Amino acid sequence: MSALERLFPAFALLSQRLRYSGLRCGLRVEIGGTGRLSYGDGVSVGDGTRVELTPGSMLKIGSGVSISRNVHVVPESGRATRIGAGTTIQDGCRIYGAVAIGQRCILAPNVFVSSGTHAFDTVPHRPIQEQERLAPVPSRPVAIHDDCWLGINSAIMPGVTIGRGCVVGANTVVTSDLAPFSIAVGQAARVVRQRLDFSPKARIDADNEYDAPYFYDGFDLMRAQDGPMRASGPEFTLALNSPTPRAVRLAASGDDVGISLGQARQTINGERTVLEFPIENADATLPFLRFKADGALAVHWAELV
Repeated sequence: MSALERLFPAFALLSQRLRYSGLRCGLRVEIGGTGRLSYGDGVSVGDGTRVELTPGSMLKIGSGVSISRNVHVVPESGRATRIGAGTTIQDGCRIYGAVAIGQRCILAPNVFVSSGTHAFDTVPHRPIQEQERLAPVPSRPVAIHDDCWLGINSAIMPGVTIGRGCVVGANTVVTSDLAPFSIAVGQAARVVRQRLDFSPKARIDADNEYDAPYFYDGFDLMRAQDGPMRASGPEFTLALNSPTPRAVRLAASGDDVGISLGQARQTINGERTVLEFPIENADATLPFLRFKADGALAVHWAELV
């Protein structure tokens, strides 16, 4: 932000709106640096928020994201930070490093998420700042899947994956992974119960609303509650499980879209098509089957056979 923009907040507001067309910015919003920023429709950024686009970084913000006041976001140099569609980030949150936040998440005020930390015992007789220079600790990316609620003042530590649908209590420090739909509290976090019984099964159907959690990742949670589950690529994940399956079948539709699972690749052309992919090493793969897609598609149902 220039000196003129700092002195005259209204001028800064106009400048941001001209620079980032369609992005609704409040007063004293600072977006700077040489990294890249992309955002969908209906994104708002509240008063006093700062975004530092470090060299080679990328910040991707989905449609309908609301970032409240005095939030600080700093993607890691050379890596991407993602905030999924419909997510709300409330006042005072801090998001640092290589962080992926899914769709329709809620980050309450003052949530702290970071993929980085400081070396303090690598050369323990040296000052911590000097240790960081001599032996910096590698970044450990953080992943927060769709539909999670992180309570006020919670902290998500480097390397943590929070499964879909988790609830993290106020003032909780999460130092290890949380399984999907866990409810966790404490310092360090402990799981006290499950939000729902997440038990992947052999077949899921997009027309059954109770199967929605098993269309696990990469699908549009902003859609209506009926009809197929829509994915826009490049990846989507299904949660399925059964004893010793040989393959997975799914009914999908899309316009000349290639879909891959492992080394197998097939293409759909317009109409609903039933595809079958072999499953290699099911014990290591299930319940999460991660597909790659080179375009937008709809998944109607999936099953293990």
